[in-house]
Amino acid sequence: MRVAIVVRSLSFGGMEKVAISLSEAFGKEGHESHLIYFNETANKLPPPKNVHLHSFELKQSMKKSLFGLGYLWKVIAQILNILIRNSYFIWSGLYMAPIFRKKLLNVEKEFGDFDLIIFRGQGTFDMIWPVHDDRFVFVNESLIYKNKYGTLQKIYAKLLFKNRNIVSISSGVEASFNAIQKSLHFPIRKHVRITNPIDSHATKLLANEKLEMYKTPYIISAGRFHPIKNFPLLIEAYAYARENLNLSLDLVILGEGKERNKIEETIARLDLKPHVHLPGYIENPYPWIKHAELFVLTSKIEGLGMVLLESMVCGTDIVATDSPGGIKDFMTGELTSHICKPDIVHLAEKITDVLQNPINDFTKFLLPYSNEKITQAFLENFVTKKS
Repeated sequence: MRVAIVVRSLSFGGMEKVAISLSEAFGKEGHESHLIYFNETANKLPPPKNVHLHSFELKQSMKKSLFGLGYLWKVIAQILNILIRNSYFIWSGLYMAPIFRKKLLNVEKEFGDFDLIIFRGQGTFDMIWPVHDDRFVFVNESLIYKNKYGTLQKIYAKLLFKNRNIVSISSGVEASFNAIQKSLHFPIRKHVRITNPIDSHATKLLANEKLEMYKTPYIISAGRFHPIKNFPLLIEAYAYARENLNLSLDLVILGEGKERNKIEETIARLDLKPHVHLPGYIENPYPWIKHAELFVLTSKIEGLGMVLLESMVCGTDIVATDSPGGIKDFMTGELTSHICKPDIVHLAEKITDVLQNPINDFTKFLLPYSNEKITQAFLENFVTKKS
C-alpha cells in the first residue's frame, strides 16, 4: 500500500512526533510510506527513516504567490477573523486548499496514487478543509469541547468534519467527538478509535544512548511548559513529599514553553532550587526516562498519554493524575492504582507509594500499541481491498 501521513509541521511536539512514528510504522510494515508537512519551522524534529518526506510549505506559497495575491488574501482573512471570531481557518483554507491539492497531485504523478492519506491533528486539516477525498482520514488527537468556537461552532464543525472519515486516538477523545456530533447534528462517513503506535525496539535503542545526565537518583516528568500540563501541581506535591513523606529523590522536568517563568517561581518559592532541575528541551529524552526511578504525569487533559507508554517501554514505572482523555485506556489492572486525584497530598502519597511498590514488567500493557496492530487497523477500516 502507498500511504501518506500529513501534519502541519515537524516542530517539537507530541502530535508531530506521533506523525513521524506512524509514517515509520507503515514503512516498517512493508508499505510505501510518505510524510507530508505544511510549514517549515526553525526547530524541527529529526526526519523519519525509510519514509519519503515532502515539504508543501503552504503558508510560504501564499506569501510568494503571483502579484502578492496570497499575502493580500491573508490580510483579508485576518480582518474577517476580527469581524467573525475564530473564522481565520475558513478564509485561509479557501486559498491553501487548491495549493495543497496541486502539490498532492504532483507527488502522485511521481510516485503513484495514494491508497490512504492520514491527517494528524485539527490544526492540520483546518488548513485544507475545502478538499474532500474518500481516502482522507482525519485523526483527532485531543478532546473537543462544546462551545470551543462559540456561537458558530455548528458551522465550523460541519466544515471540518461533515462526511469525513474520523479517527479518535482514545476512548476519551472518541466520547468527546461523539458528544459534539450528537449535539451539532452533522453526518460523518465513519468514526473509529485507533490509538497511536509505539515502536518499542526503536525507543529502547534510543534509551540506551549514552548521554550526560544527573547522577543523583531522580523522579522525572516531561512536556510543554503549558498550563494544561500542570507542572506547578507536581512541584507542590514534590515539596510536600520531601517535607512530610521522607522523599529524598531529586525532580527533573524536561521541556520548554511559555510557563517556564511560573515554574521557576514555584521552585524558588518552595526553596527547591537544589533539588528540581529544568534541563530544557532534550532531543532524545529516553535515556533520562530510563534512568529515572519514576515518571509522573500531571496533565489536566491528555488525549492519550504517549509519554507514559514510552516510560513503560524504558522500564520506568509511572504515576498519573486522573484526567479526561486516554490514560485509563492502558492504565488498567494493577496500573489503575497508579492513578490519583489531581491534589497535592494525594499525588505526593501516590509518588512515594509507587516508589516503594513498583511494577517491574509492562509487556502486557504495551501489546495493543505495536506498529503491526495500528497500521493494520487503519488499512482494515479505510482501504478497500483491490480485487
